[in-house]
Amino acid sequence: MSVKAIMKSVDMTQDMASEAMEVITMSVDKHQATKNYEASAQLIKATLDKKFGAAWHCAIGEGFGFDITYQAKNMIYVYYGSIGILCYKC
Repeated sequence: MSVKAIMKSVDMTQDMASEAMEVITMSVDKHQATKNYEASAQLIKATLDKKFGAAWHCAIGEGFGFDITYQAKNMIYVYYGSIGILCYKC
């Protein structure tokens, strides 16, 4: 069964969102078998820092809420199967 990432909330350009989705999907797929969310978050953060400049943050988990302040046009929240992935720049 193939898991598809679903964008729940996006505040960034379409091109940037597409690139971020590729990074998120690649990272989660790489670490999904071991459920190593910390390694996934570190890989996503490092990749987004390189692509879009520093100060990205990434939270991954199966049950969390959030209320954040972020830099405009620099936030994406994605569901990937049963996990949520929040990436933002501040």
